[in-house]
Amino acid sequence: MTAAEVRFDYTPTARQAAAHGSFADELLYGGAAGGGKTDYLIAEVLTTLLTFPGSNGVIFRRTYPDLRRPGGIVERLLMRVPPELGTYNAGEHKWRFRNGSLLELGHLQRDATVLQYQGAEFAVVAFDQLEQFTEYQYLYLRSRLRVAGETAAEFRRLGWRPRSIASANPGGPGHGWVKARFIDAPVPPGVIWRPAATLDEPCPGTRVFLPARVDDNPHLDDSYVDRLRNLPEDDRRALLEGDWDVYAGQRFRSFRRAVHVVDPEDVPLSPAYPRGIGVDYGFDAPFAALWGALLPDDLIVVYRELYRPGLTPEEQARAILAVEAEGERDAASGRPGGRLWIDPSTYARDPSAPRAVASAPDLPPPGSIAYKYRQAGLPVRKANNNRLAGVAAVAGALRIRGDRRPRLLIYSTCTNLIRTLPSLTRSPTNPEDVDTRAEDHAYDALRYLLLGMLGPRRPPGDPGPRRPESVPKTVTGGLSKQGF
Repeated sequence: MTAAEVRFDYTPTARQAAAHGSFADELLYGGAAGGGKTDYLIAEVLTTLLTFPGSNGVIFRRTYPDLRRPGGIVERLLMRVPPELGTYNAGEHKWRFRNGSLLELGHLQRDATVLQYQGAEFAVVAFDQLEQFTEYQYLYLRSRLRVAGETAAEFRRLGWRPRSIASANPGGPGHGWVKARFIDAPVPPGVIWRPAATLDEPCPGTRVFLPARVDDNPHLDDSYVDRLRNLPEDDRRALLEGDWDVYAGQRFRSFRRAVHVVDPEDVPLSPAYPRGIGVDYGFDAPFAALWGALLPDDLIVVYRELYRPGLTPEEQARAILAVEAEGERDAASGRPGGRLWIDPSTYARDPSAPRAVASAPDLPPPGSIAYKYRQAGLPVRKANNNRLAGVAAVAGALRIRGDRRPRLLIYSTCTNLIRTLPSLTRSPTNPEDVDTRAEDHAYDALRYLLLGMLGPRRPPGDPGPRRPESVPKTVTGGLSKQGF
C-alpha cells in the first residue's frame, strides 16, 4: 500500500494544512490551546514514514502517562490508523508498518534518558508539548536525525531532509528556551529563517514558528472555548491567545534583563573584592560553575560561567582552574577564585574507596566526587542545599530595593544563567520552590554561590568581613547610571 492510498480519520484545518505545506529543519506549531497540535504531529510523522519506506520516526511526550492518557497519542493512533497499514506492539511502544518503516513512541522523564537513543537514526523526530522538555533533550535528539542508503537517496531525489517538528503552549519548564529559539525570531511567524552560525551551531538549519489558536480549529465545541475564557488572566492570555510574553508560574518574576544584566566594562571588578564559586555537578547533564564577586552592601556580581556536559570530576576541576586569572586570588584565603561551594551530594562516599578518618569535618571522603575535585587541586566546601533558603536568597538578590538597586548583577557573558533563570517555573508540589524538571543547573550553582558568599545572618554587633570601600561609580544596563 502506498502513501497515496492511506486513509485515516484526519481532515486538516486550514492552519494544519499550512503547517503540512511548510518545510523547515525545525518547525514549531501551536501556541494557544485547541489548535490541533497533536493531530498535526501524528499526520506529519505518518506522512514521512509512509512516503519513505524503511525510515524511522519517533514521537515524544515528557512522561509515559502522557502518552497513555485518554485522547492521547496512543489512543489517537489506534483509532485512526487502518489496521492493514501496520501493527502496534504495546510492550515496545512501536508501530511497524508494512513498508518497513518504524514509529516509536518515547518519553524523556530525565535528561539522562536521551542516552538510550545513542546511535539511533530518525528521519523525523516529533515533540508533543515541547515546553515540557529541556533544551538539552531537544538538541541531543536532533543529533539523531539522519538517513542512509536507499532512504537517503530517496530523500535527496524528493528534496527532503531529516527534521524535527514540535508543538507547544506558552508556560511550562521549557518556556524560556522554546521562546528564545522559535518565538523571538527576527522574522514574523510563518516565515522560514536561518539563524547566524555560532560556535555551538556552526551550520544551523532553518526554523519556522507557525502559530495556531483555538479559533483556527472548527472542530471544537463552544464549551471548551468558554472554559479557556474563564481561566485566570495569565493562563487565559497564554492558552486562549497564545501569548508567549505571559509566563504562568514563573518563579522569579522580578528578573529583568535591563536591570540585572550588565556588560563587563560597565561594572569593573577590583581585585580586592572577595570572590567565590558555586558549582552544580553534572555529567550527562551539564555541570555549571558560576563565579561571583562580593561588593559593598551585599551586592554580588556574577562575572563568569562554565556550562558543559560530559566532563569527569577531574576535568571539571581542571576546567575551573584553567580559566582563573592570577588577579582573582582572594587575599583572605589565597585560593583560586576564593571559596568554592559544591552540591553536598558530591560528598557521597564511594563504597569501593578505603575508609579514612577525615582531618576536618568539611573534608570530602575518599573516592567521592568532591574528593576528586580536591585531588585535582581545587579545594571545595559543602554548599548549603536548603532549597527554600536558596529560593529566598535568589529572589531577595533580584528584588529592587528602596534605593532602586538589586543585589545581584550578571555579566552579559554568562549566557546560560541569563537564559535559564527567567525560565524557571514554580514546583507543582511545592509552589515556593522551583520545578526541578526544568533546566536548573545554573540556578543551583547560583543559589550555592549566594548562600556561600552571604552566609547566615550575623549576630548583632558582629560586623562580619570587611568590605572594600571603592566601588564603580557608573553602571549602565537599565539602572539609570546609578552608582554602586
